[in-house]
Amino acid sequence: MAAPAPNRLTVEKPPLTEGPFRLKGEVRRPTDAECGFEVLDTFERFNQCNDIYSRAQWDERVRSKKAIDWFKGMFMPGLGVKKSEGYGIKDFALRNAGWMGTNLVIQRSLDQDRVDGFGDYIRPYSAPNAQKIEVTDAAAMSEEIKRVSRLFGADDVGITPFDPRWHYTDNFSIKTLTQKPYKFPDDLPNVIVIVTSMHYEAVKCYPSATAGIAVGHGYSKDCELVQSIATYILNLGYRALASVNDSSQAIPYAIQAGLGEYGRNGLLITKDFGPRVRIGRIYTDLPLAHDRPKRFGVREFCETTCRRCADACPPKAISHGPPTEEVPTQSQTKGIRKWQVEPERCFKFWSNQGTECGVCMRVCPYNKDISRWWSRLYYRFWQRLAASPFKRLALKLDVALGFGKRMKPGEFWRRFRTR
Repeated sequence: MAAPAPNRLTVEKPPLTEGPFRLKGEVRRPTDAECGFEVLDTFERFNQCNDIYSRAQWDERVRSKKAIDWFKGMFMPGLGVKKSEGYGIKDFALRNAGWMGTNLVIQRSLDQDRVDGFGDYIRPYSAPNAQKIEVTDAAAMSEEIKRVSRLFGADDVGITPFDPRWHYTDNFSIKTLTQKPYKFPDDLPNVIVIVTSMHYEAVKCYPSATAGIAVGHGYSKDCELVQSIATYILNLGYRALASVNDSSQAIPYAIQAGLGEYGRNGLLITKDFGPRVRIGRIYTDLPLAHDRPKRFGVREFCETTCRRCADACPPKAISHGPPTEEVPTQSQTKGIRKWQVEPERCFKFWSNQGTECGVCMRVCPYNKDISRWWSRLYYRFWQRLAASPFKRLALKLDVALGFGKRMKPGEFWRRFRTR
């Protein structure tokens, strides 16, 4: 995404919609209790212009040269390179190479004032097949879609109904640096949510540019994956819109689709990979059966026992306290009682170091490598312990065994060279 020149900044005040946005009818849903959501009467849908990445381009309170360089750094070789370990030429080269698939998607519609995958949904490459297949069993079709999704590389898949609460009121215009009308169809009743895991050892290197390959390549995989699933559905004769980091808030959809719970660090905590995942969505009118939310003890563990992410957060952006509806900045959704992460502090740390931070992801006890049978066996045992009355023992065990410790980027490269 090209960063605009300073003299193009035209927004002087937060581009909020006038007055509180009210959904028609009740703002709560029957499954909210299963999800762990506490949606209040003060709930308002979110304006994409207030996303911290959008504000970094128009809001002088967030915008800075370092913030603009952070955006440019994923396109321009050498930007951000330092002498510090983990921030050298090869480290940034690895990070930027991981973003390549994402950048190709972003660039394809910039001349049309679209940022596919991050500011706007990804435009379909074709119209639906004129010959539509008949779907007589929505549950069977759901299983087929899940198998196809895993074939293309999804680590987990869930399906949930369209929920207007998580969709934006307005989009952000990269061209004018103001809000533009939100153009997203409201007649696609089903949402396929996929998660893909990020590289475990790379995440262990946060904070560093070396670790950036985990996020960049994670997004690139997601961009390819959601488009592949959407194209499959289009060829069946149904409509499908692929989405990565755009159009709506991803975490509530993932929780409703049964893919995890909300954690203290503000991230989706999945059962297999903890917070070490990227989330993609495909909106479709293909007849599908819906999944239910699944709880496995994350909220209780975070609330009563664990503060590792809050303790380790470099800019102190994560709360040590209980869930709350108070929002410190306009970059947070109003009217939901949850753990609030302060995005301004978080993003300032990112831009100051020239690459993103994932320390809260690294230290989370639910972040485990389950690629080996013994590690999967241990993780399942630990999860049962963390969901039991012995939560403090589970936390002490995790710390004692060294999980969450930072791997030096030099060690990452050493392991890479000896494989």
